[in-house]
Amino acid sequence: MTNTGLKPVLLSREQIEALQAIQREERAKSSLNVAPTIHVIARQLMDKALQQLSGGFEWQNKPHA
Repeated sequence: MTNTGLKPVLLSREQIEALQAIQREERAKSSLNVAPTIHVIARQLMDKALQQLSGGFEWQNKPHA
């Protein structure tokens, strides 16, 4: 297995449930009944949190080369 620089993050049960609630809300908004994955939602939330902590510096989750 090659090391891509990605690291797993463990979340609490409550955090997973909150992410699932967001996913359900997104699915309900969709005319096709689709929603982003839990991983996508978590990455987007982390990007927003990092942006706020960095004083507005635009953080973007870019794939590792």
